[in-house]
Amino acid sequence: MSTSPRWLSEPYGPGGGGAAEGMLKNLDATELDPLTLLVRESAQNSWDARAGDEPVDYRVELRTLGPGQAPAWRALLTENAPTAEHLALRASLARPVLRILTVTDTGTRGLGGPTRADVVTDGDSDFVSFVRKTGSSQDVNGRGGTYGYGKAVFHLVSASHTVVVHTRCRVQGRLRTRLIGWAVHESYSTQTVDGAKTFTGRHYWGRAQDGYVEPLLDDEADEIARRLGLPAFPGGRSGTTVAIVDPVFAERDDAEAMRWIADAMVWNLWPKMLPEGGDAPMRFSVLHDGSEVRLPHPSEVPHLRPFLWAHGQMDRELHHKSLRRPLGRLGVRRFLAPPGPPPKVAIEAGIGERIHHTCLMRPVDLVVRYLEGPPFFEEHGGYAAVFRADPGMDRVFAATEPASHDDWKVDRLQGDDRRLARHALRQIADAMREAATPTAVVDHAGEGVSLAGMSQLMAGLMAGAPGEGGSAVFDAAPRAHTPGPAGDAQAPAVSTAGGFGATPGAAVHGRRGARVRYLEEPRLDLLDGRAVLVQRFQLLDPGAQTVHGRLSVALGDDAGREDTPPRGAAMPTVVGWRRGDGEILRTASLQATGGDDAVWSLLVRAAPDTVTEVLLTAERREGAA
Repeated sequence: MSTSPRWLSEPYGPGGGGAAEGMLKNLDATELDPLTLLVRESAQNSWDARAGDEPVDYRVELRTLGPGQAPAWRALLTENAPTAEHLALRASLARPVLRILTVTDTGTRGLGGPTRADVVTDGDSDFVSFVRKTGSSQDVNGRGGTYGYGKAVFHLVSASHTVVVHTRCRVQGRLRTRLIGWAVHESYSTQTVDGAKTFTGRHYWGRAQDGYVEPLLDDEADEIARRLGLPAFPGGRSGTTVAIVDPVFAERDDAEAMRWIADAMVWNLWPKMLPEGGDAPMRFSVLHDGSEVRLPHPSEVPHLRPFLWAHGQMDRELHHKSLRRPLGRLGVRRFLAPPGPPPKVAIEAGIGERIHHTCLMRPVDLVVRYLEGPPFFEEHGGYAAVFRADPGMDRVFAATEPASHDDWKVDRLQGDDRRLARHALRQIADAMREAATPTAVVDHAGEGVSLAGMSQLMAGLMAGAPGEGGSAVFDAAPRAHTPGPAGDAQAPAVSTAGGFGATPGAAVHGRRGARVRYLEEPRLDLLDGRAVLVQRFQLLDPGAQTVHGRLSVALGDDAGREDTPPRGAAMPTVVGWRRGDGEILRTASLQATGGDDAVWSLLVRAAPDTVTEVLLTAERREGAA
């Protein structure tokens, strides 16, 4: 009798059971692209399975199998495979070019626990939950989801709905390796040697015994995984690889699909990319036939960046007063819209041409969805908000999520849970309405100025004026500035990409030794209904001084700046100066006395569709001490 791994189709038992196609149909309700859903579901599973405090490594790789591995796949998985009528695996393995898409995590527990679904355990049951059971739920704090119907996306992405799972885990304190194949298709009836039988549509590949399939174990599992070209687990690390056989990418070619996967990681997993007092909680990579697909940092993505600022300022606590329950924390930031349309992955997530959304998250910091709010009052502006549910609300919001974990359907709830969830969403909606509306005050000259607090400019990036796609970008964490040689005009307040902005609190010398302290990064406000850059500063040295604002247009890509405009081109202009909240002095330069702790502001009108650099210089006036 052959000892090779073989396929076994799962029959219905006397008591019935669930049809395999039900797994796939449970994902029909989502509008997410299957590749986006794959990223969300698999990364969530990886995070839930983290083994300790070390970062989780998460990798998605597309490989074209070469002559060393493709024959092994065909030989090992074709033997005793279901007929083409009941599973398309044979057709997939017969393709002249065989491809697999692998999703690998390390720094995780792996799929441990019993391998049989009828064994009761008080410990881990990850293997059974992922491989054996369908739609199971585990009420475990700190998990983003469960191995429920969402795991079906691994099969949905395969032309033959087939995956091979290779995992290393600890069982009773000992590292064990397991390897098993698993496919889902439609339930069916057929004639067998024992007469007509009905089958669930689930098929398993491994070590057949007693009417079901056990995974290959330890050395045998590692050897077969090596022959299939699956990645080995380094050292004593545990983890899991799910290999998707013959992946399908709809209308995309392979390169486009892997680019989409990388973008989907950024837009759906960005909170796990942000450092938490050291390393980021998860480390991500995307590879295509051995070449790395660039994964931008979230701060490099203009349309996503506002959500990072909001995430960094979640200083608003939401409560249900009568039930005396904390609901979560909310951060809101306003900004001028980045240039151009958002990426397609963002559009799929619900981001339109303008950003006026709240990113909803449970305490595990995984994006649930981007909830749309009312548009910003000014067509070139927008707002971004982030809501993270309180840990005590995690169970409540988890119960509202469909199999795809991409929405909060609060009407599923009852009683106090429903009141709590509805109240949270109502307060979020109120905050978005507030963010969409201007707040006007009147200065001492009687001019209407909106001090909407539209965020700080992002150090190292660019600020532009609204026009045809004009934009401004911001951040609250500037990089340090190193002063240049004495006498040089230094520290541009808004710099070109790859450069840096002035450090709040840094003292910068002017040409005659007078010092200017930048109090914060520039911000954007509205003056007379138009956007202006506002740079707050102090003059540190006593005596009469002349302060200039040197303005130029940054060319981008480290190409320098333009101080003299081409004929007919607009240039940024100094609108005026302001002491504290007083009257605006509409002069090209400022005549002031320093050393008195007064806070001044320079107001600049940027040219449409440009990136503006602002440089402050202070000179002692002749005869001043």
